[in-house]
Amino acid sequence: MAKKIEKLLPELFIILVVLFVAIGVLMTYSSSVFYAQEKFGNPYHFFYREMIWIVLGTVAALCARFIHYQTIQRWCPVLLLLTIVALILVFVPGVGRRVNNAYRWIRLAGFSFQPSELAKFAIILFVADNLAKHRRHVERFFRGVLVPLVVVLVPIVLIVIEPDFGMPAVIVTTVFVMFFVAGTRITYLVLLVAGALPFVALLIFKYTYRVRRLLIFLNPDSDPLGAGFQIRQSLIAIGSGQLHGVGLGNSAQKMHYLPEAHTDFVFSIIGEELGFIGAGFLLGLFIILIFVMYRMTLQIKDMFGHLVAVGIMTVIGLQVIVNIGVVTSCLPTKGLALPFISYGGSSMVMLLAACGLLVNIVHNQNNLKRDTALTHTVDFTVV
Repeated sequence: MAKKIEKLLPELFIILVVLFVAIGVLMTYSSSVFYAQEKFGNPYHFFYREMIWIVLGTVAALCARFIHYQTIQRWCPVLLLLTIVALILVFVPGVGRRVNNAYRWIRLAGFSFQPSELAKFAIILFVADNLAKHRRHVERFFRGVLVPLVVVLVPIVLIVIEPDFGMPAVIVTTVFVMFFVAGTRITYLVLLVAGALPFVALLIFKYTYRVRRLLIFLNPDSDPLGAGFQIRQSLIAIGSGQLHGVGLGNSAQKMHYLPEAHTDFVFSIIGEELGFIGAGFLLGLFIILIFVMYRMTLQIKDMFGHLVAVGIMTVIGLQVIVNIGVVTSCLPTKGLALPFISYGGSSMVMLLAACGLLVNIVHNQNNLKRDTALTHTVDFTVV
């Protein structure tokens, strides 16, 4: 019975992803309707655009699902290089788009794409490929840790100077988890974390708005109409929902009281409209999703596929923790999307592609290619 359930995990995973996307579409419309009407004169503006991104994401997911993942492995360095080029383009006038003093988007054909969303998964693929091909060096600091880390620091630094601090933090944490799972000595990882702390402190205290966010987190009432306004409105929204919520579509905070209601703070609107029951149900679904992904990683026999699966699981899990932690004032304010739920085309496309790749990896464990040009890890058992 247990073996039958294990075989059905990819199908259960797909069902969960479809359910999350459906909830995301519903809440995108509900949380953005007033803002869309005021700014664009069309209450369905964000709903329509989200549907377009979902279609593109579905195509990306199908490609990632049906192209053998060991073939995709060949292109990991090229994908990372293209990602670096895209991250540089955000700073090019006429190509990059500046929003709120940040250069994070490329504008093409009326749509904006965020290269850092691509960078998350390009880095995961590159690190997994490097660790798999050179697993004999995994316990060596220079060849096994420092060399691949220096390479991926290039796109990470480019994201930092956009400026963006949250995304690099998630990426670095994910990379460290992958190193740990691959067998890197904990001593090396601890030393790297200790060495990075001064740079993290510098990145925080160099920008006054980051310092204000930290101070507001420690004392939300110190600037209720300024830096603390958003988090206070978020807590008001969640508190207003109580147990059952005010009803789907009946949020007051989305009427221009809560900034970023349809993007980073959509969970607050869920708490307001659907109450503790609705928010708790969504959180429970995320827990089930992460558990299913974890069980799927245990089915993967080759090192590259295993590490990619671990990376995808870690990224999604971290974003859920950080986003919900921020909107509930458990973590300092940082703009990071809630996977599948927050409005955002780049995030949706890359998440769906990553999900397609994960299913691809699990389904192809009995169809691994023996061509050493593709992989050197077929006979390596990770679990």
